Amino acid sequence: MAQQLTPMRQMIDRDPVPTGIPARRKSSGNRCCLPLGKTMVCGAARHRVDRIPESEVISGGALSHDLWFIRSGILRLQRYAYDGRRQILSLFFPGEIVGFDGEFHEGEFVETATQSGLCRIDRRRFDRMADRSETLRAELFRQKQDQLDRLHWLTWSLGALGPERRLCGFLVLSSKFMPYQPLPDGTGVLTVDLPRRDIADLLGTTVETISRIVHKLSETGAIEIRDPAHFRFLDLPRLIALGQIDGLFDRMSVGLARRRDRLDGLLAPDLDSSVCLCGRDPNPLTTVNDRLARFGIHASNRNPPAAGVER
Repeated sequence: MAQQLTPMRQMIDRDPVPTGIPARRKSSGNRCCLPLGKTMVCGAARHRVDRIPESEVISGGALSHDLWFIRSGILRLQRYAYDGRRQILSLFFPGEIVGFDGEFHEGEFVETATQSGLCRIDRRRFDRMADRSETLRAELFRQKQDQLDRLHWLTWSLGALGPERRLCGFLVLSSKFMPYQPLPDGTGVLTVDLPRRDIADLLGTTVETISRIVHKLSETGAIEIRDPAHFRFLDLPRLIALGQIDGLFDRMSVGLARRRDRLDGLLAPDLDSSVCLCGRDPNPLTTVNDRLARFGIHASNRNPPAAGVER
């Protein structure tokens, strides 16, 4: 008897958890202090990191005291099979936080797939903040729910669809996390930031197959190839139908669109409760001097340290 495949719609069609999200508040000062929103104004670049592609961020077998907030770019979760083939298990997008305890297994690691801007967060302080904020916990749950939806889609498509349909579904979803410019005539131009090899490893196919499918879609009038990194969607409904994500596109993409803003304003921007390390000088003396300077007291006016004691 042939195995019956469960439709994708039944796999992830569930209601989100209803929780109230407070209105966004503007941050102050020269640090982001984890309003994790669009305008991340960090005073020090020490903990606000820009990474080139192919940079390792997290190793599943290594201990770390940090979480990573993605400000820009795309990260990939990957591992290598016994035969040496690379497998990309998932992608992470701007507005998401990665690196929680037990999130990744040994042998899995997270790398930057594109030029990425990251924000390093102290995990212990973040955990304490999450313990006190039900709203923050609800938003983290939503993030995990969105990531699980994408994982379900990828797992289902790898088992149920051929390479052409998988690529069509991926291209449609890409319009929500890669640069996409809608045009007045109803079409739109997608800028593919992700390397083609990454797309092939994610979809379980080859670069050559990806190229062949793209040219076939161009010949049939579904897309227009402007150059290897820019595709104009001529028939978006057709791509959605080929990718078999009709009815799921809005659900799976809404989290990507809202993620950049939803965490913004959940945490008050005061220095003592800040869990983000951006803009925070790791030298405690500098922090003390800054605070004394507010009252007109300068380090040069203070009593010098005892002999043999380094400042």
